[in-house]
Amino acid sequence: MITDDPGTPGNGKWENNLAIIFAHHPNETSSDLPEIDLNYGVGEHIQLTLQTAPVLLKRSGRGLVGGLGETEAAVKWRFLDETTSGFDISMFPRVIFNFGQSSVRRGLTEDGTRFQIPFQAAKAFGRWRVDAEVGPRASTVGRSEWLDGIVCGFDLTNATMVMAELHDESRMNFSRDALTLNFGLRHAFTENYILILSMGHELRSPDQPTALIGYFGMQFVY
Repeated sequence: MITDDPGTPGNGKWENNLAIIFAHHPNETSSDLPEIDLNYGVGEHIQLTLQTAPVLLKRSGRGLVGGLGETEAAVKWRFLDETTSGFDISMFPRVIFNFGQSSVRRGLTEDGTRFQIPFQAAKAFGRWRVDAEVGPRASTVGRSEWLDGIVCGFDLTNATMVMAELHDESRMNFSRDALTLNFGLRHAFTENYILILSMGHELRSPDQPTALIGYFGMQFVY
């Protein structure tokens, strides 16, 4: 899902995700093929993250272009645990940057470097789980933004969870927001191999026609 959760892999463990991600607008489609999301646990409460992807972009009336997408480096710190405090709460500061300007010139990535300092909270209610995230995003190019999202999940079985999400990105005064409705499924074949799927649609977008989005990935925990 777009909204992050407070979970960390555990000390010395990897939680890696390989996924195909797409966003389809009426006149263009972009795809991450694949997105590579690497996460490593340092202790029980710290996660180191590195994420990037090759990106393909097809616009109406133009040829296919490709290049390296944005790269994200982050550290997650879960400083409260549900078992002792009633909630899982974490902070997940990150920097998102480009290697060079070629992908910016091709329209594959946004210009500038962005900094996010979001906080995540989660709590389980029997077979239900609620995750929420909120925080600012500053950029060296353009305006700062506010990010917030909420995910509700329900355990159909011990291995399968279905999820629904609302995620919003807006200016700091909460104007010109992009609101997305997203539905997902998480199925654990084993504790080490987990299928994650989601499909969603922007309900409103201030700068371009609303997009259909999708995520099809596998998570490997070891």
